[in-house]
Amino acid sequence: MIELVPIDENNFEAVIKLDLHEHQRKFVAPNVRSLAECYLYRKNEDVFPYAVQDGETVVGFLLLDLDFEEKEMMIWRMMVDKQYQGKGYGRQTVQAVIERFKNDPDHTVLIADYVKGNEAMGSLLRDLGFKDDSFNDEFNEYVLHFHK
Repeated sequence: MIELVPIDENNFEAVIKLDLHEHQRKFVAPNVRSLAECYLYRKNEDVFPYAVQDGETVVGFLLLDLDFEEKEMMIWRMMVDKQYQGKGYGRQTVQAVIERFKNDPDHTVLIADYVKGNEAMGSLLRDLGFKDDSFNDEFNEYVLHFHK
């Protein structure tokens, strides 16, 4: 069972070292960029990076964006290291976010998106109850919503 652990001095190196298969790299920004963006947006206090851990092992990365004005929670970025793919970690990560969302009284919609061509992510999201919303031409992404 996975745990979403806030990024700290104990796990950030492992998060930076996580990698994808070559053909997947076009689907998600490098984790070091995500962590840099967290630093840039730190004054907003609405972006939260997590190590996806199985025990002490960091198997993936999750970046949540919480918009309290719009009452939206968003899976901004998510990835599972190539050596841990196919073991259910992606599904467990999204399920953990869904549980957090369901228990969060401040947010009414959970948003996720995926880059066109990343059908594995699209299938996973739909299988877990996300509904198609739109296609964002600017970012070449499908946007999906999950409501309570």
